[in-house]
Amino acid sequence: MATDQKTPTMTAGAPPAQSPIENEIATYRAISRLAVAGLAFGFLSLFCFASTVFYICSVLAVILGILANRSIQRKPDVLTGAGLANAGIALGLSFGLIAGTISSVQTYVIKREASKFALKYIDILKAPTMGEVLLYNLNPLQRKDRTTAQMVQEFEAAKTRERMAMEQKMGPVLRLRARLTSSAEQKIRFVDIEDTGIDDGRSSEITYYALALFEITGPPTKDSPETQQNALVVLKGQIMGRKYEWWADDIAFPYKPKSFVPAAKPSDDDGHGHAH
Repeated sequence: MATDQKTPTMTAGAPPAQSPIENEIATYRAISRLAVAGLAFGFLSLFCFASTVFYICSVLAVILGILANRSIQRKPDVLTGAGLANAGIALGLSFGLIAGTISSVQTYVIKREASKFALKYIDILKAPTMGEVLLYNLNPLQRKDRTTAQMVQEFEAAKTRERMAMEQKMGPVLRLRARLTSSAEQKIRFVDIEDTGIDDGRSSEITYYALALFEITGPPTKDSPETQQNALVVLKGQIMGRKYEWWADDIAFPYKPKSFVPAAKPSDDDGHGHAH
């Protein structure tokens, strides 16, 4: 019987020949969309340093990265992108934790420094004349070369010209001082800093704010019929040299704790809280 010389012979024990196509073309795997999204949110979490709103990006980067890794582990023949998922997780954790730490330290420092000024402001409120109060209603640069006598003189002149505007702006502090000076039994103490943050005014310098809560106790008066009342002083501060310089931007009296709502600023307000 004739034998086809072109037909390859099988060697005993040798593995069967495979198709060249099967050797050269790997199975296609899609990149996980969750991994790509997690990486994108990881990069966006860099903006945590600018705004706390972006903390959500840090959280999403971690969550999506974890979900992507789980999907890839369940379907290793279909999905790929574990490296992208891990990178997103790393970025989200790094930026989120670092920004959170910086924010916490900054809040602590602002609260501590504002508390120091709040204790000092008690003596300012109880001063014999309005001069000290008016002086510390100005930012440090504005009050640098001013005296309490000048401030009282300017206040009296402005009160005559713009009585309604002055009474509206200075009414709370005038009522507070009236109670504090009505008798020696009137007491005021600093309670706590309700909130801190960065002021969104138009100043070229970074300005911080702190809401200082005070408690006033003593015999009721005609204008203050309650034995105990609260006052809120909106403090503003800037870093000058190596220390914080503060001023009292506004006062609410009487005041219910945790009820502060910032007033809308007029268009010509420069955010420094100076008296008009």
